[in-house]
Amino acid sequence: MHKDDQMTPKERAFALFAGKPVDRMPIKLFSPYIGMNFGASYQDAFVEAKSRAHWLIESYKRFGQDGLSVNYRIDGIPVAFGAASTYDAFGIPIIKESVLENIGNVDQLDLEKLRFENDHNAQVAFDAVRYIQDELNDEIFTGVGLMGPFTTAANLAGTEKILRAMRKDKENLHKLLDFAADATIEVGRKFVENKIGIGLAEPTASLLSPKQFREFVIPYYVKVMDKWKEWGSHGSGFHICGDTTKLLETFPEMGIRGISIDSSVDIAYAKETVGDKLSIMGNVSPMEILNGTPESIEQAVIDCFRKCWDNPRGFTIAPGCDIPVTTSLENIDAYMRAARKCAKYPVQPSNWE
Repeated sequence: MHKDDQMTPKERAFALFAGKPVDRMPIKLFSPYIGMNFGASYQDAFVEAKSRAHWLIESYKRFGQDGLSVNYRIDGIPVAFGAASTYDAFGIPIIKESVLENIGNVDQLDLEKLRFENDHNAQVAFDAVRYIQDELNDEIFTGVGLMGPFTTAANLAGTEKILRAMRKDKENLHKLLDFAADATIEVGRKFVENKIGIGLAEPTASLLSPKQFREFVIPYYVKVMDKWKEWGSHGSGFHICGDTTKLLETFPEMGIRGISIDSSVDIAYAKETVGDKLSIMGNVSPMEILNGTPESIEQAVIDCFRKCWDNPRGFTIAPGCDIPVTTSLENIDAYMRAARKCAKYPVQPSNWE
């Protein structure tokens, strides 16, 4: 347990579920490459299961955030099908060449390559979760983060091909998206069967209009969720990057209970638009946490609470997206310190005014 808390994340979660008082409300910290913030290289921070688990454990010991998430690589599914991949200075994977030259060739891809025994990246992520659970299972929930079907399809064929196919080749695009949903389902199977929570992200989907989102994203997200629920899942967290203001109205149609939104979205408008239907998580700017002072970071946290603390379906403070790997530990400390102050139970304006 963190020195500034009176409850572990698990104790806090169980108490909230039972309607009992807590020390503070949950605080999220999105940092899949956190080892790099501690000074480790990408190879040391992320590639092997034990090192990935080690740095996430170290982050919990220092920051005391609610929940840890092991990232199944953004490029994990394309790599399983033979894509060459590298990564930039910030640890973000980059696919050198798309697996599919033509989106109509999806039949060439074999889902057997994504069975757990064949998928090295799934094995690494699963083992990392297990290592964390072995050390911290009494204190904190640990899950895994995957890309959603639309982003997976874009990673397999290339974003430009996907966007072009929306106008010129919808039939083959839907076949590819259906395959991407099946691929997502298969990668998640081992985690669902072992009662490990899954969060899905759709970084690419923010490029779409509401009409396109309804046609090309929601049906395949629902397909994934329905299959996982058959296997015992209780649902999935959902994050979408970028300015999704125009898409907010569509999110309740996904059958989700909550949404994690990017800092590009006005969280007050999100509350006004969908707050009576969805819990909202967000949305302190990761760039503010990277570049800000302790005072400006605190103000950014306060601004989120001021706008959304009374969301009818609930509010959780979080960064708007992953914290950059060049963010100092001291700035992350400042974010957590401000969040603890504002999230003190019961949450009320006197916490920050």
